[in-house]
Amino acid sequence: MTSTLQHMVRLVLPGIALLLALSRTILAASQPHNVIYAINAGGDAHVDSYGIKYARDPLMGKVGTESDYGKQLLMINRVKPNDELLYQTERYHHDTFGYELPLSGDGEYVL
Repeated sequence: MTSTLQHMVRLVLPGIALLLALSRTILAASQPHNVIYAINAGGDAHVDSYGIKYARDPLMGKVGTESDYGKQLLMINRVKPNDELLYQTERYHHDTFGYELPLSGDGEYVL
């Protein structure tokens, strides 16, 4: 019988989160970061133009407020048009809030 040890990290954020990506550092120069978990804060699931899968905000309807106010703003022009929606939603709260993310083990992670 094989068992897998799952680690969880709780990220506590002051006030606002636009988008959140957690990556594990890999020493290969060709791929400096391997994204293992990404959240579209305040928004729905999305796969970006690089193939990164952003999960729907797991705090929808639970903590704080989701906002899509950014959809009213002009085009960003710094990202591909298909990925602009990642920067048009957010989550805010008048207190701290956090996300619990699954980790595959000990190591160095970049937020």
